[in-house]
Amino acid sequence: MESFLTDTQIKVLKLRKKGLTQEEIAKLMNTSRANICMIERRAKENIEKARNTLKIYESIISPIKLVVYKDTDVFQIPKLIYETSNKHNIHIIYNSLELIDIVYNNMKNNIEKRIVKKPFVINILEDGNISFMDCSLIKNDID
Repeated sequence: MESFLTDTQIKVLKLRKKGLTQEEIAKLMNTSRANICMIERRAKENIEKARNTLKIYESIISPIKLVVYKDTDVFQIPKLIYETSNKHNIHIIYNSLELIDIVYNNMKNNIEKRIVKKPFVINILEDGNISFMDCSLIKNDID
């Protein structure tokens, strides 16, 4: 399968997941710890780029982009999502509690004590899934 990761990067990540140190991996692969450190860092950078690429793609294909503005109570977000998606005949695949959890986990840097402090966008996809984008990644100002 094609990947943004090299075979070496995949091997290093698998060994790290098993609990090996960079030094131990370096000995196994007959290289330096600094080289393993660089391989791991580049792998993580590639993963982050792939995640960002998916977010951009989901933003492009999503029929609904719901802006969640500053001072919105997080507990009101599921209602906003359901109301907006119902208008477009899209069935959201999550219940309200799951949505709140997903919002917190994905946008925790934008939320403080249940209140949105920095606006963000929820992309509602045709399959009922959702993804998020920070408004700082969007060119026009939403505040």
